[in-house]
Amino acid sequence: MKNLLVLSASRRTDLAGCFPEVLEERMRAFPPEAVHSLVIWTKNPRNLIIEGSLKEILKKYRQIYLHLTVTGMGGGEFEPLIPPWEETVGMMEPLVELVRGPERISWRFDPILEVEGRRGTYSNIAYFSPLCEAIAPWGIKTCRVSWVSPYKKVVARLGGRGWRLVAEDAEKRKKQAEELGLIARRHGMELRFCSMNGFPVSRCIDGELLGRIHPDGLSCSQEKARGQRPLCGCTHSLDIGWYSLKCRHGCLYCYATP
Repeated sequence: MKNLLVLSASRRTDLAGCFPEVLEERMRAFPPEAVHSLVIWTKNPRNLIIEGSLKEILKKYRQIYLHLTVTGMGGGEFEPLIPPWEETVGMMEPLVELVRGPERISWRFDPILEVEGRRGTYSNIAYFSPLCEAIAPWGIKTCRVSWVSPYKKVVARLGGRGWRLVAEDAEKRKKQAEELGLIARRHGMELRFCSMNGFPVSRCIDGELLGRIHPDGLSCSQEKARGQRPLCGCTHSLDIGWYSLKCRHGCLYCYATP
């Protein structure tokens, strides 16, 4: 039997947060009977839970897995158009209901941002503990983290605002990871690292996991995804977004921000 599709919506842009009409259109091209799992990535899940045609379409799919990014920076200088984290966490109940269980939600504390400049220093790491405390009671067991990548356009954009990235320090990151891991375990969570040098390889799209938690016990492809970063352990999926749909969130640290 041919494996059903695992759809990714989307690594390339926040379809749910910025382009719900495009997500709806794309889902109409992939009927539920052809789809094993729909993996949604978003920083603003509001469009997923409001009553309307998108929600009705999503409810027809047997499995939705949600990567929900909450960094603590929402509504501030670095994530100006993202809801404050308290607002996003306030959506957890209908989100768990939409995906039919907390095992189908992974919280992403992604990225960790550390900058310095004339105004002093800034880091969002301090948000990790209160976010754990707020998210864990909903049954979320997995948190994925990474540090911001120093792409040239990101460095230039931050520089235009008077900030520069704190230089990468492998030992410091290892210590931070240990501290975050302790906090996560205290709240019953497992910490995983997304494509980070010096840390274990993980799978944000994990065919084995998606098969194990599928409501009908259906398996899907566990072939390694092609075209991803060398440290990415993800399994095969079909991404239904594209970079020409420019994300509207305006995050200063993001390589996809125009």
